[in-house]
Amino acid sequence: MAGRSPLRVGRIPYANLVPIFHALGSSVVPGGLDFVDGHPSDLNRRLREGELDLSPSSSIEYAVRPEQYLLCPGVSVASRSRVMSVLLLSNGPLRALPPEPIAVTGNSDTSVTLLEILLRETLGRENLLVRTELPPEEALSRFPAYLAIGDEAIRAAVRRTAAHTTDLGEWWRKETGKPFVFALWIVNRKAWETRRRPLTRFAAALLDAKASVQASIRRREYPWGGPDWIPTGFREEYWQCLSYDLEEETEGLSLFYRLAEKIGRIPAAPPLRFLEIAHGGPVVK
Repeated sequence: MAGRSPLRVGRIPYANLVPIFHALGSSVVPGGLDFVDGHPSDLNRRLREGELDLSPSSSIEYAVRPEQYLLCPGVSVASRSRVMSVLLLSNGPLRALPPEPIAVTGNSDTSVTLLEILLRETLGRENLLVRTELPPEEALSRFPAYLAIGDEAIRAAVRRTAAHTTDLGEWWRKETGKPFVFALWIVNRKAWETRRRPLTRFAAALLDAKASVQASIRRREYPWGGPDWIPTGFREEYWQCLSYDLEEETEGLSLFYRLAEKIGRIPAAPPLRFLEIAHGGPVVK
């Protein structure tokens, strides 16, 4: 019966994944697909607890518990410079930040770790990072800076909410020269043990979806539309900034894991373990 039930797939309702889920809409997977919406930190928990079979999830989630997971090959949510939706909003210039606590969104795990790494490794700062559910404007009235991600960050950028805005993807690229991987498509290992056929079909469909999206972006055609509240020019620039690959991006991912280990956020930088879509059937690489 397990093979016939729908595959439980996490779905982050942010603009950066709209193109991929649009392209996945017609995918044929044995048993079908059951999409479960949630913010990254919520989907991380659901995946960890076995409530999802796979999900686009925070890259740090894989590093914390690599023994529980496998990765879909060749696909991620990354940036090669600007990301435009992971922003440190601040009342003053970045290098003039006071040593006071900084507010961070409660919806992210990877971006919070990235901010801590950048503060420590490039500015020598050890500001306490305080998770909050406050909206950006209120957070900035209480803290010198606030980390926003996803659609919240885009809204803040469009509205010019903060006096100063630092794009974490651009900051990382400036300091390391490498892309940054914000999310990976992560498979729960227990699901893999019982649902190899639908998971393999989904991983193949995911690669097809990525190729379709990339072709549209190269043509500057955006059939998925996007949220109407994002100005057209901003949306087009945003799609051009995103990378859905996981090739040269693995260099940035590996460096992120080494630095996360250095500051004590993960036990050790893990090896990347992928599903391999082989002609003879699904295997683990």
